[in-house]
Amino acid sequence: MSKVIPGSRPVATRAKSPRVRPGLAREKLVEASLEILQASGLDALSTRALAEHLGVKSPALYWHVHNKDELLALATDAICGQMRLPSARLLPRKRLEVIAREYRRVLMKYRDAPRLMSEQPPTGPHRMKLYDAAVGALHDWGFRGAEAIIAATFYRNYLLGMIAEETRQQSAGRAGLKPAHALGVELSQLGKGLDDYPNLRGAARILADIRPEAIFRTGLGMILDGMDRSHGKRRRQARSGN
Repeated sequence: MSKVIPGSRPVATRAKSPRVRPGLAREKLVEASLEILQASGLDALSTRALAEHLGVKSPALYWHVHNKDELLALATDAICGQMRLPSARLLPRKRLEVIAREYRRVLMKYRDAPRLMSEQPPTGPHRMKLYDAAVGALHDWGFRGAEAIIAATFYRNYLLGMIAEETRQQSAGRAGLKPAHALGVELSQLGKGLDDYPNLRGAARILADIRPEAIFRTGLGMILDGMDRSHGKRRRQARSGN
């Protein structure tokens, strides 16, 4: 478990399964699954690959996991268990910022983690704790009922999409120029042809210098500013009776 930082608390630890076979605890299976994910990617993660990785026969795994779907669900929840929940003492907006940073910090550690999170239902104790924390922050911000659930779901989808794009560009960058930088190079070589793209003047320099963290931080601010303005408008309308 990662060290707790000020203003945060660790997600509750999942209880051990009552189905325990000596030498092959469920926690060991999850740890090995994350090793396969990191080394070979999501498409390589299966019960057969896990059995080979552990040096056992596939039937031995079924004491602990029923199938690949359960294995992926456990791996997803284990990743979420490394994210630190914000303290309820923080202001609602700050709590959502902490959740966003934790998503990015942890998902960037594991290959294909954003894709795994996107493809798996948002279940499991650790993941539901994160969702509950986001909804709680929105409740304290003044959102109610379906509005809070919808806002939390949109927020989660935004985070997953942004982090997935960053990891995609990171992978592409290993093979050459990162996509944003490649666009910058293309623009810088257009000369007078840049007249066809007047709104992109000066973009080459910006794209060459921009960092993924800055894009993530700027986008996050826009999302939270929009939530603040939208809800503030509703509060004012409610007070005026309109």
